[in-house]
Amino acid sequence: MKFPELSKSLLAPALIVGAVAVAALVPQAKAHLTSHDSYSAVVCPGALGGSSERITLPAKNLPLRAVNGTSATLKPQKAMSIVGVHSPIFISGNPGSEVAFESISGSSTADTACEVGGADQWFIGGSAGVTSQSVLEIINSGLSDSVVQIYPFNSKISLAPISLTIKANSDQQVKLASIVPGDESVALHIVTESGRVTSFLLDHRKSGLKDLGSSFVTPVESAATTSFISGLYGSSGKAVSMMRFLVPGNINAAVHLTVFSQDGTFTPVGFDSLAVTHQRIVDIALPKFAFSGPYGIEINSDQPILAATLTRTSAASGDFAWANQLTPISRFRVNLGGVGGEFFFIGKSVALNAQWSDAKGKSQSILISGESSALWSPIGPLGLVTFTPLTKEAMYGGAILSNGTGGLNYLPLLANALVSGAQLPTPDIRTLARH
Repeated sequence: MKFPELSKSLLAPALIVGAVAVAALVPQAKAHLTSHDSYSAVVCPGALGGSSERITLPAKNLPLRAVNGTSATLKPQKAMSIVGVHSPIFISGNPGSEVAFESISGSSTADTACEVGGADQWFIGGSAGVTSQSVLEIINSGLSDSVVQIYPFNSKISLAPISLTIKANSDQQVKLASIVPGDESVALHIVTESGRVTSFLLDHRKSGLKDLGSSFVTPVESAATTSFISGLYGSSGKAVSMMRFLVPGNINAAVHLTVFSQDGTFTPVGFDSLAVTHQRIVDIALPKFAFSGPYGIEINSDQPILAATLTRTSAASGDFAWANQLTPISRFRVNLGGVGGEFFFIGKSVALNAQWSDAKGKSQSILISGESSALWSPIGPLGLVTFTPLTKEAMYGGAILSNGTGGLNYLPLLANALVSGAQLPTPDIRTLARH
């Protein structure tokens, strides 16, 4: 009668030993997975507003194609720049950032980093007033039709959405004055319901025959309670600036600004606990700062908020530039195509390395560091520049670019195509054989 109990006591250890033996003989699944890293393709805008355009590339032989072309085949571009661009350009994924430079007149210049796009893009900036020549370009780089919803905001209310269908491998340009007619304050929320869509907003203004300037508005993905804007022009004698806010939720926000510069850190008068009404645009002038160089702004709010800074300059014939909320810097390279610039970084702790080649082709490197902000002012024109963060703390950077035309240009320092990883199984005949 006790034999069954004895059999159970002997069987349990045997099963454990057998399981261990099987585990040792059968290869682990984890050992047969490989990591596959890739970069998303990006899209550059076409020539907007009658501009001439060139696109700088971070490497040679990058495969690309024109959107609106008859072929979807990618062809390598031997040079590191494309001149005389008319249609939007689709560029295969790579670890660098492409930049589009547009010139409408002698002093009206604009630049933007090419974008991956996405389901949501917020544009905080632009004007649809009487001087507006501004245009929204919606690019469908996919091979099937896309449906897009445009949700406009003005200084009073959120407006009714506009639905558009963008044909495959094409773009559609929409005048901002037809979306938000007559209003000087504009914000747009572009929602892609289907397809692969990338949008660009060029704010261009003109009075009669006089060109008043132009600037791209950099898109952001979502509102945030803490955000940063950096690389702003700090000379009060030649420029004035304002903040534009939009609270997309249903509750008003209390906003606090902190200004970072090489001359110190402070909160401007009136921006300690600023009340911002929800679901309409609020424009507020910034005090005139007399800084020795560029500066940056930290925006803190008790509600998710979208923000931008507009700077108007009286230098030369006059120009303006929009700066928008930034994402943290990661390692990337960018080809600045021979323009000069000043670079300003903010964060809890700033530490990064910049590598570039000077006018003679000699490789240069510099450590950029600071407690809460840091300035880099290289001498002469710049080509390919690589930025490498040296700390895990989030840092945010922006540049003021100078191309000798007298125009004001802001460029966010963004890795516009971040690496994405996936694990793929690797076939292994050993999983079918006895060891």
